[in-house]
Amino acid sequence: MTATWATLRQSPLMASGGWRLTELLTPAARTALAEEAVRSHSAAAQVVRLDRSPDEERERGNPARYMEWAPGGSRLRAFYHAPPLLALLRRLTGLDWTPSGEQAAFSYYRRPGHHLDVHKDIDACDLAVITCLHEDGAPADGLAGALCLWPGRTGDRLTEIRADPAPGRVPVRLRPGESIVILGGLVPHRLEAMAEGHVRVVAPLCFRAATE
Repeated sequence: MTATWATLRQSPLMASGGWRLTELLTPAARTALAEEAVRSHSAAAQVVRLDRSPDEERERGNPARYMEWAPGGSRLRAFYHAPPLLALLRRLTGLDWTPSGEQAAFSYYRRPGHHLDVHKDIDACDLAVITCLHEDGAPADGLAGALCLWPGRTGDRLTEIRADPAPGRVPVRLRPGESIVILGGLVPHRLEAMAEGHVRVVAPLCFRAATE
């Protein structure tokens, strides 16, 4: 983790385990972003990487994944760079953050088995904001399609969490319009495999500390 630890340790986000749920979008803004995601899907690429990364001696993994991805448009870019969002991140962390790039992308999980395996985010994504734009067919129970976090296992190797995921696991189901702010470079997390008939579209945004 490359951000300023002395500040982060005292922050509201760390006090809540390195993650927090919030609502950042009005219903109209969420609808507009969801519509942009639908339009962008025509240019989506399938991302398939089923081999687990050799991360035994690494702090962060390059996880197995099976999903679809498409670059966003003007609405997603505006959300990514919105001053109110950046102000919220400062309130939660005590630090200034800047988008890791000019544009973000939409992620589509819409086939059985679509998933993103357990990982910590890359250096340019020490802080992540994941917003659910659409969900349909979510199972009533079980872990299928849930975002699972391990805030109490930040010191464990990723392979240890994969081998024994139950201890410390916190499942989170984002509702459409709901966002999670997570110290993704610190807290291990995984999007569990999707079940039949379950569709989920999200906008993951990555940030790095502005002082770096």
